[in-house]
Amino acid sequence: MITKDDVLFEMLRECDVCVHLHAKLPAGALDYRPTPKQRSTLELLRYISFCGTAFLRAALDGNWDAYSTLEAESKTLAAEDFPAAMERQKAAIRAVFAEFTDADLATRRVKSPTGEDLPLGRALLDLPLRFLGGYRMQLFLYAKAAGAESIGTSNCWWGMDWPKEPASA
Repeated sequence: MITKDDVLFEMLRECDVCVHLHAKLPAGALDYRPTPKQRSTLELLRYISFCGTAFLRAALDGNWDAYSTLEAESKTLAAEDFPAAMERQKAAIRAVFAEFTDADLATRRVKSPTGEDLPLGRALLDLPLRFLGGYRMQLFLYAKAAGAESIGTSNCWWGMDWPKEPASA
């Protein structure tokens, strides 16, 4: 059985990978936007800085009050403050996870943004974890498109540089 610690671990890892990818953004990447109506990299960083917590709170509280507050706070986030914002998000996620038990994953019912009644465990996978993972991937693709040629699979999925091959003698 998947435990709340398993889901928490994965959410925190998504946050860490985003911080790693932030460090890989090349100069000039903050203004990159694939099309005029899509977020810029800076706007994406701002969204990532709160989306895990916002969707977690919305699922547990049954309303979007936390989302609106966190979104408004993110509007002034400077790119260099993204790692600290992600640490704050991780602390908030840990605090929320302390509010429920493993048994709650199967027995507690919550509403999705579409009004669907879900077990808490599924809601955690469908909402905050899915959003963090999806936007992590978008950040990776933005970094690549903006010129971060040296990053690859290990940077995107595990938040690490792939070990270099030892030089042959």
